[in-house]
Amino acid sequence: MTEKELKKLNRYQLLEMLIAQTERADELQARLEKAEKQLTEQKIKISSLGSVAEASVQLSGVFEAAQIAADKYIDAAKQRADEIEKKAEAKALKLLTKALEEARNIKGER
Repeated sequence: MTEKELKKLNRYQLLEMLIAQTERADELQARLEKAEKQLTEQKIKISSLGSVAEASVQLSGVFEAAQIAADKYIDAAKQRADEIEKKAEAKALKLLTKALEEARNIKGER
């Protein structure tokens, strides 16, 4: 989504986007935990077969890469959510300031 499109969104829409990003990050974290659990189970199975060292080396590289990718995605999602929240707060403050100014003008006209 472009910055221009973001500026057109209201606070509610921006907060919805923030919630969606947070839910996505939570979903990815849950998937990562599930994958780590499966890895642990696989390691146990492999160790009972005897070739623990070799299998562990092969699997750990895959899951390390998955962990790094998940961490990067979560960090990016958090940064994006922070940006959206800051923009939403700034827009809300601007709208509130404008509303207060208009209220003062209306009150002053009476």
